[in-house]
Amino acid sequence: MNREQQESLPARDTRQWRKEVLMKAFDIEFYGGTKDRLIEDLVEHSTEKYSYIVTPNVNHVVQLETDRDLKRAYAVARHRICDSRVLLPLLRMLKVPVEDAIPGSTLTAELMNIAEQRAWSVTIIGCEDDDITRLRERFPNVTFHHHNPPMGFIDNDEAVQACLSFVVEHPSHLVVLSVGCPRQEILAHKIFETDQAVGIGLCVGASINFLSGKLQRAPMWMQRCSLEWLHRAYTEPRRLVGRYVRDAFLIMPILVREFRLRQSLFMGGAPR
Repeated sequence: MNREQQESLPARDTRQWRKEVLMKAFDIEFYGGTKDRLIEDLVEHSTEKYSYIVTPNVNHVVQLETDRDLKRAYAVARHRICDSRVLLPLLRMLKVPVEDAIPGSTLTAELMNIAEQRAWSVTIIGCEDDDITRLRERFPNVTFHHHNPPMGFIDNDEAVQACLSFVVEHPSHLVVLSVGCPRQEILAHKIFETDQAVGIGLCVGASINFLSGKLQRAPMWMQRCSLEWLHRAYTEPRRLVGRYVRDAFLIMPILVREFRLRQSLFMGGAPR
């Protein structure tokens, strides 16, 4: 980073500096608060104009290097929450003061319990009908609206429009997007751009499959030991093992570049 770029940064130790410099890594401005405060914020705004959260992990960081649509979706998200206990130590190595990882599956489960207590409406994009049947049995007070787009929908204008229309026509407190990255984030951004939707969008991948019981989360001891990725690789080897190996190689040069950038941002040393 040259002198001119450094001089354009916000004054050190200001709120703007914390937001734009301290909490930012991999060109992602991370949420730095607690899970409880996050849930309070999402509940508070669940009846207002639509906004959405994204849940960065190592795979997302790798994809953000080349996917401009994903990058645009990330830029306007309400919060960018570290979802991964694999990404978390990398952030700590870079001295980004993220309090803890907040897995999307954990967040979705807690919000769904609130939805049950308050008899909310929840729109789900993605997942199979049997998942929704199980959710209706588990959360009888929740009104579920479900639309499952076809494979490859994100490249089909009519299929995308069907998703947008469904969300707008079924106002809900939560809009759960469960169609995988980067499709769910791009769709979340397109919903935002309609300027007609309400509620909180959650880009949370397989979280609905965990809630319905179709997939099982790792035992708690594995979650605490940051080994949930290993459990998922064991239970879904064909889908995940190759991705994990590829991401492990691709993240290394990105991490080195980010470390050097943050050294230059903090004038020769990472923040303490």
